[in-house]
Amino acid sequence: MYQQSPNTITILPTYRCTAACKECCFESNPNLKSRLSKVEILEIIDSGCTSFPDLKVIVFSGGECFTLKSDLYAGIQAATLNGKKSRCVTNGYWGNTFSNARKIVAQLNAAGLSEINFSTGVDHQEYVPLSSVINAAQACTELGIGTMITVEKDTETSSCRETIAANPVISELVSTKKLKIQNNTWMPFKKDYVDRGVQIHQEDLMQGCEQIFTNLVVTPHGRISGCCGLTFEHIPEMKIGNIGDKDALRKAYDEQLNDFLKIWIKVDGPTSIIEQLMGSGYIGNSIGTVSHNCQSCVYLHKDPKIVSALKENYEKYMPNVLMKYHANEFMSKRIS
Repeated sequence: MYQQSPNTITILPTYRCTAACKECCFESNPNLKSRLSKVEILEIIDSGCTSFPDLKVIVFSGGECFTLKSDLYAGIQAATLNGKKSRCVTNGYWGNTFSNARKIVAQLNAAGLSEINFSTGVDHQEYVPLSSVINAAQACTELGIGTMITVEKDTETSSCRETIAANPVISELVSTKKLKIQNNTWMPFKKDYVDRGVQIHQEDLMQGCEQIFTNLVVTPHGRISGCCGLTFEHIPEMKIGNIGDKDALRKAYDEQLNDFLKIWIKVDGPTSIIEQLMGSGYIGNSIGTVSHNCQSCVYLHKDPKIVSALKENYEKYMPNVLMKYHANEFMSKRIS
């Protein structure tokens, strides 16, 4: 009998970070102490690889996962020994010198790291200079690790994206296809934020969620989450289990498959659901500008008027949503 499976498990071993970016979705900073132990990390990987036949990638993020040092390398090696790809998401602070970056990348390579994603931009660079990111990225490309730099959307007065692209080392790596650069949609979390404008296209906001049912997440507190979206810590309904329970990953994953709202989010996405329930004018007129589907997801779960409309009307949407969901699942099985 076929069982659905995530293709990614994201381990957030700590929310501690060497930076303290004001708009960090996890409010990460150097003072946070909670973290998963090495034993817990290895058990999550072993359980995930045993439980999910379609699992492909283990992601280590945070917080700053490189603060785990040898425990991070052990986790990467465990993923490699289980035949899975691995990816790290980091701010690159450890590239403070090129020689130090090379030493760390040698250990990443020995453990079998497949990919690495560096986060930078105007907020990050208050704490981690661009030179550190460049050193670390260059060292990774030397050993053939798939490397990407993700740049947060600039303010009206900053030009981080242009500065990175113009750097001769970066330019050479991009031209030889050893490095990719992408822009990230910036989303505010504080009330006194300075608006950076909407970067994402409206049609992208109307898409279904790619995270739910494909990515299973474990937080530093041992909680299992149904997605790795930017706002999942703000949505209690996304907490679906705890790693201390028997067969926790498999049970948490399977139980969420019976949650109609999660299925609806998967199929249509939270922005589209809000428009279906409340009309196209509700976003913008009542809840302000939305620049990311994760932002809409918070409103979908917490805005009293939307929640009320959900409770009153969800049943009439069920037949069409479930038909689309099962059709998509059928087609994905045929393709795989």
